[in-house]
Amino acid sequence: MRRTLASLLFGLAYACASLTVSGFLLQRIAFDPDTSANAAEAILGDGAIKRELVDALATAAVGQLAAGDPALEATLRSNLDAVASLPEGQRLLSGVIHDAHARLIGAQDTPVQVTGAELVPLLRDERAALLPAVTLPVPVVTPLDVMRTTLRWMLPIVAVLTVVMALLGFAAHPERSAVLRGLSLGCVLLAVLTALLGYAVPKFVIPLLSDSAWARVPSRMADSSLTMLIALELLLLGAAGALFAASGMMRRRDRWRSPVRPRQYVEDRQWSQ
Repeated sequence: MRRTLASLLFGLAYACASLTVSGFLLQRIAFDPDTSANAAEAILGDGAIKRELVDALATAAVGQLAAGDPALEATLRSNLDAVASLPEGQRLLSGVIHDAHARLIGAQDTPVQVTGAELVPLLRDERAALLPAVTLPVPVVTPLDVMRTTLRWMLPIVAVLTVVMALLGFAAHPERSAVLRGLSLGCVLLAVLTALLGYAVPKFVIPLLSDSAWARVPSRMADSSLTMLIALELLLLGAAGALFAASGMMRRRDRWRSPVRPRQYVEDRQWSQ
């Protein structure tokens, strides 16, 4: 009975731990504007996002600076596109990416704006300082807002449940081989959830929630974190294999160490008759 209870408690602990770790990765990749601001180069490497940003700024600003001058308009658009492709320009746009991502997931109520002073180095034209702030058309995606809020309150709860279930499982005195076998299964579960929540959801699911190019920000973040995710997957699967092998060895060793019960022979009375 205690062995069954311990297995149940450890199973719940592994599930909660898997949700905690994979949910943290999803939160970091898809719902952290600070992380996306630091990955401006990767995000602006997406053609759709870069085109959305450049077209919005050019439509609002270039038309006012180069009205009736197609040559100057083309030059300013070219400057804007070139600056957005340079590391220096991407650092200048990191604040815009931060605000756009925050607006997209519902963490920011105010619209995303680029002031005239910020347009000067982007357009390479001092006259841009006199322009009014440009508002970028970034929508608030309600499902992302719900997911962000859910993760924010769910992760601390499942983290606490992980510790509580693990402590109760140890208090039930499970077999060590069963603990190792459960840990191996927990590592496999964590690897699966990490692949789903840490990559598949931000890469393929979130972009489907909105027609805006800005909905591709989590997808770019997933791609930029792919190397780390692959290393984590290999580590988890390797640990699962090692723990499963160790549990089998421990189980065989315990079997060899257990005392052998002597056979009880029953006298066959038919031979004595």
